[in-house]
Amino acid sequence: MTRTETGSCFCGSITAELHGDPFWICSDHDDDCRKAIGSPLTVWVGYRPAQFRLLTGTPKTFSRTRGVLRTFCADCGTSIAYLDQGLPEELY
Repeated sequence: MTRTETGSCFCGSITAELHGDPFWICSDHDDDCRKAIGSPLTVWVGYRPAQFRLLTGTPKTFSRTRGVLRTFCADCGTSIAYLDQGLPEELY
């Protein structure tokens, strides 16, 4: 049986599914990540893009660092994903 995780932003406008096990999990204290998430600690869970399926909504995108794209809910501000063009087979 394949593991399936579901999640949503705080207001519920964006929902998604993740299939299978993550390939990576870590905690991060990096200044950029803490500012982007609004937290003293960020926990990243890495999946392959093919494991991710957006069910509802369209995340807004933001990029402060060349090649890095962060997505979030335009309604409530919840962080959705982190993508790095240098790591095309990784989605956090």
